[in-house]
Amino acid sequence: MTRPVLHLDFIALRPETGPQDREALLEAAAALASMPQVLAVGAIEAGAGSDFDLAVFFLLPDLGRLEPFGTDERYARFLQGSVAPKLKRFAGADVELDSEPAFREGIAACLALATPDETFDWEVREALEAWADAVRPAARAIGLAVGERQAFRGVALAFGGGAASAGRPADGRFRSTFVAGGARRL
Repeated sequence: MTRPVLHLDFIALRPETGPQDREALLEAAAALASMPQVLAVGAIEAGAGSDFDLAVFFLLPDLGRLEPFGTDERYARFLQGSVAPKLKRFAGADVELDSEPAFREGIAACLALATPDETFDWEVREALEAWADAVRPAARAIGLAVGERQAFRGVALAFGGGAASAGRPADGRFRSTFVAGGARRL
């Protein structure tokens, strides 16, 4: 069984980045939806309390499409030409999902967990599911990292429901990155 893969770019913008620059960056990300290995592109534009200004996500059909996506010159141009000139800080994640998510527009939240090496996958999944259960979203996606050299061991996305009031989990065993705000398909 093939599982979809979600590639996420967490982007913190320089303070001088204006609304037009931000929109141009999102338009450049939207253009990547035409790539054959990309099923969908979306973004969360962060609100107060978020660690990054944007979480841009690309849905790929399976793990075999991840490397071709990451090495494609169009994605490289996006990072170098659209993101880098506006960039203050950047992080990324690649996670394998159990099923294709139902992305929704509106309010959304994203939680990415970094864990100690001795953490088991089931512990990461359990923490992500507990967070998503507490948020009670209309739609959600949970995935564990693909590969061993990732900053984040797992990611959860929550769309609608309690995403507007979502926050970091109370359980502080893992270091978390959190982005919440308005979501849209690009």
